Amino acid sequence: MDTILVFSTSIGRANADMLAGVREFAKDAEWNVQSFLYDGEPFPVRKLLDFWTPAGCIVESCGNGVSAGIIDQKAFRRTPVVYMGSEPTMTPKDAACVVHDAESVANAAARELMSIGMESFAFIGAKGKGWSDRRKAAFAEAMKLNGHPVAATDVHPTSAGVYDKDAARLRKWLLELPKPCGVMAADDEIAATAVSICRLSGIDVPNDIAIVGVDDNESLCENTVPKLSSVRPDFRQGGRFAARLLARMMRGGLRIQHEAVFGVAGITRRGSTRIFKRRDADVSAALERIWAPDGVSLSPKDVLAGFSCSRRNAEIRFRQATGKSVLEEIVAARMARAKALLSETVLPIPEIALQCGYSYAANFRNAFRAATGLNPLAWRERSVKNA
Repeated sequence: MDTILVFSTSIGRANADMLAGVREFAKDAEWNVQSFLYDGEPFPVRKLLDFWTPAGCIVESCGNGVSAGIIDQKAFRRTPVVYMGSEPTMTPKDAACVVHDAESVANAAARELMSIGMESFAFIGAKGKGWSDRRKAAFAEAMKLNGHPVAATDVHPTSAGVYDKDAARLRKWLLELPKPCGVMAADDEIAATAVSICRLSGIDVPNDIAIVGVDDNESLCENTVPKLSSVRPDFRQGGRFAARLLARMMRGGLRIQHEAVFGVAGITRRGSTRIFKRRDADVSAALERIWAPDGVSLSPKDVLAGFSCSRRNAEIRFRQATGKSVLEEIVAARMARAKALLSETVLPIPEIALQCGYSYAANFRNAFRAATGLNPLAWRERSVKNA
């Protein structure tokens, strides 16, 4: 049985899906897959090669802030290597690599924004990032095909969003965009920042500005107000492509530079592009209350009290606009908060229950199981395992 080493520099859904794709191929190929996650120090590639004597390696280098020096390319010696999601600066000359299809990502975002009736379009990129430039060019081309110009700006991405000076400039830029405007952001971090700036600036998302991110990072997308719509690159497909390329190299069937491209799994539609057929100020205000940090403590009665009509008519209006009852929307907000607390903290379940609007932990467990199919502890364990 051949051993394959997978070196990853990102966490979350992208990395989990990529590994799942590799393991799908590995099952049929009868590979022993060993994975290693970047934790801030360079990978000890040579020592791992000496320990495992692998038949091949896959390097996933999608992580933010990763520089070429973290993955010592020469350390792989003659072992076949496939790079996935890499920037040109991260791959050696004539490397075999698997990359995003920028065109399919941009086309998915463009179709989403045009389908909801936006009249102008814009793009927010990550300054100095080649993958962002490719998405921007592809988005502009898609819009040009449909007769629409694209306004564009770039920001300096950081682990906490964008620099303060960029935030102020981005706010001014967003305020000056012709409305309604559909905006594609280079990734979910930039998109989430744009949503927050819009909210603080009094810009109605999605009616004035609709925003789409990329990567479908649930911890970000589910915790913006409104929630962030995002394109899902098919990282599972990318993992399968990387494994298939590696298998060819291991058989001696790939001696020259080769690049495989993986596409899009779909788009997760959330509040940042969900335009109501009939704009309803009361419904919009209710959604803002529900998804605000203290909204989990609200009851349907509290929310419906803000409508300028009877409770029964208010419920009808809310369901017509959102497709959910007020209670269902409150529970969705509570579950989003619960998932964030379970994955990002070590708080005990009773404390999480209280922070999610449940007086009794048993009621919280029952609601969480009904929503996810798992009890909170099992969900937390799975989340940690997949991180």
